[in-house]
Amino acid sequence: MDESGVAFLQKMIVSPSPSGFEQPVQQVIREEVRQYTDEVRTDVHGNVIAALNPDHELRVMLEAHCDELGFLVRYIDDQGFLYFATIGGFDPSTLPGERVLIHTTTGPITGVIGRSPVHTLSAEDRGKAPKLNDLFIDIGVASKAEAEKLAPVGTIATRAAQLERLQNNIIVSRALDDKSGVFTIMEAMRRIHAQREKLQTGVYFVSAVQEEVGLRGARTAAYSVDPLIAVAVDVTFTTDHPGTSKKDLGDIKLNGGPVISIGGNINPRIYQLLIKAANEAGIAYQVDAQPSNTATDTDVIQVVRGGVATALVSVPCRYLHTGSEMASLKDIDEAADMIARFVLALNKDTNVIP
Repeated sequence: MDESGVAFLQKMIVSPSPSGFEQPVQQVIREEVRQYTDEVRTDVHGNVIAALNPDHELRVMLEAHCDELGFLVRYIDDQGFLYFATIGGFDPSTLPGERVLIHTTTGPITGVIGRSPVHTLSAEDRGKAPKLNDLFIDIGVASKAEAEKLAPVGTIATRAAQLERLQNNIIVSRALDDKSGVFTIMEAMRRIHAQREKLQTGVYFVSAVQEEVGLRGARTAAYSVDPLIAVAVDVTFTTDHPGTSKKDLGDIKLNGGPVISIGGNINPRIYQLLIKAANEAGIAYQVDAQPSNTATDTDVIQVVRGGVATALVSVPCRYLHTGSEMASLKDIDEAADMIARFVLALNKDTNVIP
């Protein structure tokens, strides 16, 4: 993975994108994907849809969601403390003391999610997770008027955590769910574009919105693109750290390679073609068994129009929905390589009927 790719991922992380407010990151994505496609558009929901070889009858869609968790200012008290609603699914116990960025019209300002010091909590309360509606953001002002001038009701915020490098190809950041997935399909598009003389399909890149609040963008984008084949890329849980169960979630680890799902939402022929692409490239992969649904955009893409031959490729990720999600650049690189090889092997004779 070259440093220019990591710089693009970092640029996405810096650009806030809580569900419903994805415009800053989508601008970054539009600028990047233009290099590898023939046309780019943005639909009324905010999905970015780009096409390589758009006139081809056989359409393949590569999709990931660009939205992240966030906060929406809902009420400001007389002392200037900001009370918020959460955008997406949070564990309240991970929030007290977290620094956040309030994304104002004049740029980001820093705040802190407040909580009474442990010294002042009763013995009973010390062992309890806080309630979300008891939490507030402190931006260091002293009045409602001062707070309203900076961050009126309706202002969004995100955790302040940014991308950092750890050991063994590991990165840590907020919002790797699912900006690492967008990074993966962007890398796949770059590699496909570099070999477009081999391409025998039309390929559609989709950076979808509002996954965290109901898989919305993927549904409308897939209806618009009308692909025969679609590969969604998201993150998935790992079981390589304390407090997890391989019996419940399978054996998934960082640096173990891309994760390929199997189950009712997955077209068995597309699954096998992804396995073939990985094997031919010597890429180790991991299998995620999903007997009912995947809880990803795959589930809605599959049932658009008359049905889509869908697959799900995942980036292993520790500590999902915290401010310190961990993923591996090696896994991302290999997932992109596998997907690019898979797409370049498709043609009009590819059979997707189970």
